[in-house]
Amino acid sequence: MSRTASRTPSRTVTTLATDYASGALSKDTPEEFERLRLLQAWGDPDTRTVLGKLGLGRDWRCLEIGAGAGSVARWTADQCPDGSVLAVDMDTRYLADTDRANLEWRAGDIRELDFAPGSFDLVHSRFTFCHLPEREELVARAVRWLKPGGGLALGEPLLMPAAGSVHEPVRRFFGAMETSWTAQGSDMHRWAQTLPSQLARAGLRDIEVLTRANCLGERGPYGALAAANIRQEGAYLVGAGLLTQADVDAVMDLCADPGFTDLRSLTVYAWGRKPAGAEGGS
Repeated sequence: MSRTASRTPSRTVTTLATDYASGALSKDTPEEFERLRLLQAWGDPDTRTVLGKLGLGRDWRCLEIGAGAGSVARWTADQCPDGSVLAVDMDTRYLADTDRANLEWRAGDIRELDFAPGSFDLVHSRFTFCHLPEREELVARAVRWLKPGGGLALGEPLLMPAAGSVHEPVRRFFGAMETSWTAQGSDMHRWAQTLPSQLARAGLRDIEVLTRANCLGERGPYGALAAANIRQEGAYLVGAGLLTQADVDAVMDLCADPGFTDLRSLTVYAWGRKPAGAEGGS
């Protein structure tokens, strides 16, 4: 049986983080590396499927935006042995390996970096643009960086509204998460829905979409990732005064109940190609 969640936080709400890098999923959080490893174990199969549909060439030049713990960049480098992968992240502490000569790790904020038009055959990002207020501008810039015929692929989360859950502990926990994400400029409730239109508006063609439904209560890779997310987000939200530990425990208890399930998000992947006749800087 689930614990009964407290109806009011036990402390005053503190100032919330105003950017992703200093929020609940900051790499200064001791558990973040393991959480990213769980995200990779769950998300990489679909990501590889999507990138495979773009037909990675052995000599492709690729840009990975928001490299995280690096698994996608490493895999892409292995698919393009005669090409190169530039993997950018604001914090590269998990990206120290140098065993692939065609893979470069670069610390930097993609909003402050620029590349010559037509620099890349592939630009890919997963779960990054949703956290950047300049996300629409970044799509247009990414398309400029593509060579004609090159592909842009984005994967983003589309969270179900917390108020729509039939489970009160879920409504409380994810309602607090919504407050936190909004404060830091993330868009987890609309952005992913617009991805196909964003790519088309930026000039890409042959646009395709892959979606995956994610339910709390699942076992396997997503269940492990969801539990890690709840623990890490929960600690932050308790510290900020938006929840009590009892609220977090109530959701964790639900997730451990074999009779519980709750549709919490869709993962949306969208990808397309820059027309072969397009100018390198379009």
